[in-house]
Amino acid sequence: MNSTLRKLEALATERKFAPLPDASTPEVDAVCEALGAGKMRAVARTPGNDLYSHLIECEFNRELRARFLIRFDLRVFVVLPYVMNGRLWELATGHAKLQALCAPLVSRLLERKFEQITFAEAMGPLAKDAMLEQGFIDNTVLGYFFESL
Repeated sequence: MNSTLRKLEALATERKFAPLPDASTPEVDAVCEALGAGKMRAVARTPGNDLYSHLIECEFNRELRARFLIRFDLRVFVVLPYVMNGRLWELATGHAKLQALCAPLVSRLLERKFEQITFAEAMGPLAKDAMLEQGFIDNTVLGYFFESL
């Protein structure tokens, strides 16, 4: 477990796994501005319902897209890249072209002192019983800090 994941786990434990949505911030505008310079269609959403982070959905073309789940308060994010397979969107964490397309926004976030966690790290478990008691349907880092699927 890396230092970012240890920090997140400690925070969740300290809060006894009570829901912790990201607060709205003007910094979202700066990130959205950076997206406008890229060759993609992007839609940004603020936290709400089962989404605890800010969500930036990027569509690069008909076959490639990515979801950036960003916690401005915790300075951490995860990228979920997807590729169209037939009629279904399939998670494609090792897709080289998608990594290259996402690189400008990833670089911008890293420049702003955000830490990136991988999808595999985001799927790591937290305290199952404590999270279930708070109404979460899974006990992952992704489920607690970003979005409850």
